[in-house]
Amino acid sequence: MSSTGHRSPTLPAAEAPPSSLRGKRYGEDRLYLLVRDPRCALAVWELTAATHERARGRYQIRIERRATAKDRAEALTQVELPDALAGERWYVTLPRSGGECRALLGIAIPGGFETVLTSTWVPVPPDGACAEESPWNLTPEARAWLEERARAARGSHAPPSSAARFGIP
Repeated sequence: MSSTGHRSPTLPAAEAPPSSLRGKRYGEDRLYLLVRDPRCALAVWELTAATHERARGRYQIRIERRATAKDRAEALTQVELPDALAGERWYVTLPRSGGECRALLGIAIPGGFETVLTSTWVPVPPDGACAEESPWNLTPEARAWLEERARAARGSHAPPSSAARFGIP
């Protein structure tokens, strides 16, 4: 009781400030691999305290690659992490472009590597232009619209260039 005879309101216990990455799924273990460009990806994760306690050790992120979904995965690169609970993201340099990659967050153990979390497979763009050529799968309506636009473009006269407007031949 205060000196005026009124009870002081009870304040709730203070919680740790939320991470910039925590959203609706806060409290669940998760790992994502976000491809920035053909040679760089960002691994983003959240570990619950229970998983961290169970997986004490030297954390690593490993990236696996496969050319297509039918191919076998191969180890592409690995990164030693100082502490996966304190950090929640890490940029990884990809030594090869193209295909698909996934991230594995785990701990280095005497016998090798123990996976804690695995991301989904994500496509990695090639270094150059895509070599694949194939027809577009268009609906009849879309094909008719595209053909009409092409006819209109061929039949119209393009506006004069800026050089022609200023009398430059």
